[in-house]
Amino acid sequence: MLDLSSLAAEEVKDCGWVELFPWLDDYVSERASLLERLGTDEWWLEDSPRTTAEGTSLEKLLKELSELFVAGHKSLALALAFPSLDPDLPVSALVLGARAATLVGRLTSGATVRDLLSLSVHDAFKIKGTSEGTVRELVDGLLGCAVLVEPSAGAAADVRVTTQPAVIQLVDDLAAFAYWRTVRGMSDRPLLTVSIDDEAPEQVQEVAARIAALTPLDLPAPRPNDAVDEIENLAEQLDDRESLILRERLMAAEKQTLGALAVKLNLSAGRVSQLESAMKARFNSFCGYGTAVGNLLASMRVEIQPVASLDRLLELHPTISSTVPSLGVPLWLVLDRLDDYFDVKDGWAAAPDVGAAKRRTLSLLEDLESDNGVVDLDEATVALSMDHGEFESWLQWCSVPVIGGHALLRTKRIADHAVGALEALGGPRSASELRELVDPGRTVEGVERCLSSDARARRDTDGQWHLVEWAAAVAVIEGTVPEATFRKDESGAVRRRTQGRAKTPDSTRRLYRIGIGWRYRVVVTGDHLRGSGFSLPAGVATAVGCERGETVELASRLGEQAIRWTGAQPTIGSIRRFLAELPVKVGDSVFLDFAASREFDVAAAAAVPEDADPLRRALSLIGHSAPMSIAERHLIRVLADAIGMAGETRPRRLLGAYEAASEEAVVELLETAWMHASSTDEVKT
Repeated sequence: MLDLSSLAAEEVKDCGWVELFPWLDDYVSERASLLERLGTDEWWLEDSPRTTAEGTSLEKLLKELSELFVAGHKSLALALAFPSLDPDLPVSALVLGARAATLVGRLTSGATVRDLLSLSVHDAFKIKGTSEGTVRELVDGLLGCAVLVEPSAGAAADVRVTTQPAVIQLVDDLAAFAYWRTVRGMSDRPLLTVSIDDEAPEQVQEVAARIAALTPLDLPAPRPNDAVDEIENLAEQLDDRESLILRERLMAAEKQTLGALAVKLNLSAGRVSQLESAMKARFNSFCGYGTAVGNLLASMRVEIQPVASLDRLLELHPTISSTVPSLGVPLWLVLDRLDDYFDVKDGWAAAPDVGAAKRRTLSLLEDLESDNGVVDLDEATVALSMDHGEFESWLQWCSVPVIGGHALLRTKRIADHAVGALEALGGPRSASELRELVDPGRTVEGVERCLSSDARARRDTDGQWHLVEWAAAVAVIEGTVPEATFRKDESGAVRRRTQGRAKTPDSTRRLYRIGIGWRYRVVVTGDHLRGSGFSLPAGVATAVGCERGETVELASRLGEQAIRWTGAQPTIGSIRRFLAELPVKVGDSVFLDFAASREFDVAAAAAVPEDADPLRRALSLIGHSAPMSIAERHLIRVLADAIGMAGETRPRRLLGAYEAASEEAVVELLETAWMHASSTDEVKT
C-alpha cells in the first residue's frame, strides 16, 4: 500500500481535483453530499490535493474516493478516470498487496499500467474470485499515484520477483483459514481435502496425502488475547464525558436520557448523541476480527444462526458471563450494547439482531411448510442447532402458533388457521374445539361458516370436521390407493408424508417467474447495505439449479455471484455492490434477478402510480419491469405465468395460488381487483 501519511507538501500535486479525476465533476446537486462529508464544501471543485492534504488525511480521503469510484463508475475506462497517469508507470509503483497484485497479473501481463488503463472496474469483476475489497485496493493504488508529483519514485528500479503474488496470496489465505479454524476450536482438523485420480502416480498420491494432513497447528498463529482485558483497555482510553455516557446510558440497566446527560455534561442532546455514536464506532473499529473480542463475536455468530437462547450461549462460551470490572456488567451485555452485529433481547441472542433472526426462521419454516402452512417441528429442528423445546419457545416469541408439535404459518384467515390445526392434530375435531385453538373470541357459528365454504374441510355426520385429503389415507391402508399425501401413523393420527418432499420454485413465497427467468423479492436491511450474505428459500436455489450440498456461481456485470447450499438453508453472497447503484434504503424492496442465461442482477421495483389499476400495482410487487406497458388483455396471463399457472384465467383459482405462494400485499391487490370480502371469507382482526 502507498504510504501517504508522511508526505511533504511539495510531493503532492497542486492542480485541481477535477483535472486529475474528471468524474468528480459529476458530483453536483444531490450527489454533492457524497463528497461534502469528506472535507470542506465543494473541495473537489475548488481545491487541489496539496491544499486538501493540509487539513485532511489524504490517505483516508482516497480510500473513500476508491469506494465511490468502484460503486458508481464501473464501466468507465481507467484511462479516462485517471488521465494524468503515465501509461509507462511501473505496476510496482501502485504498491499493491498480494490479492490486488494477483488481480493485475490476471488482467494484464505488462510491467507497466498501459494495458491496465484500457480496462474498467467491470473487467476486474469478471476475474474469478475477485472481491470488491480487492478492486478497491487496486483503485486506491491508482488514486494514490495520480496525486503524487513523482509516483514512480517508490517503485524499485530493478524489480526481480522471486515469488509470484498468487503464491503469496495462497499462503496468506491458508494462514487466515487456519486462524479461523483455531478460533472455532478446530485446530486439530485438516485444513483441506484433496481429490485425485484413483490411478494417479504414487508420487502424486503422496503429495495429496501431505496436503490433506495439514492442520492449523502446522501454520503460525497469533497468540490469543483476553476479551475482557481488551474491553478494559478501551474503557481506560475514554475521557470523563465518554465514561459517563458509557456507564449511565449504554451500560445502565435504566438508561439515562440524552436530555438528562446533556444537563450533566453541559452539552446539547445532539452533541451527547454524537459522542455516543462515536464511542460505538470506535468499539467496532478496535474489536474487529483478529482481536479477542472480534474472534469471540465471529465464533458466536456461527452458533446463533438463526438464534440461540442466552442460557445455551453462556454454556457454549462461559467467557461472556465474566464481569468487566470497570463497568460492573457481564461481557455479553457489553457486546450487546456496543456491537451492531450482536443482539440480546428477552433472553435470545442473535446476529445481527433478533428481528433478522425471526425473518430467517420464517424463511426456513416456509421451506418446510405443507400446502396448508403446517411445519412438523421434528423436521425443522433437524436443520437447526436447537432442541425441540428451545425451538418451540423461540416460535412463541415470534408469535408463530404451535399446535400438536407443529408450527402454523397461515393463520390470518379463520379457515386457514382451522385447516392448519386439523392437519397438525392429525384427527377430526368439533367446531368448538377448533374455535378454542384458533380464536376463542369468535363464535362457533363463525368457525362453522368459514369451514363450510372451504373445499379442504368437510363435516362428518357426527359434527366432527376433518380434511378431505385424509380419506385417501384410509384407502392406502385398505390397499385401494397405492399412494397418498397423508398416511396414518402408529397412534392412528393422520400425518402428511414428508420424505422426499421439496419446495418447488412455483410454491416458494415471493419468488415469481418473469418471462423465462425468476425474480425473488427481498426487503433491504442494514446487513445488505453493509455487505453481508444472507439466506434464501430452497425454492430459489432450485430455480437456479443449486441442489443441497452444492455451490453455483452465476455470472453478472459486477462479477460472479455465488449461491451455496452447504448448510440448513441456501445462502447468497453480498449484493452490496449492486445496491450501491440503486437509490434504495433500509425497508425498500428490490428483486434478485435470476436470468435463464444463468446471469444475476438486482433490480428495483418498477414505479407505478398510486392510483394505477390494482393488477398493475401487483405486477410491480412481483418484479415485472414494465407493468404500465402491458396490454389490458395480457394482465391475467402475466400474473398466471408468474405463479406457475400458465393458461389459467379464473381469478379465484389464481387468487388461491397467490395466497399460498405470495405475500399479503399482492393478495390484497388481487382481491381488490377480483372480489369483495364476503362473510364467508372472514379475516381475524
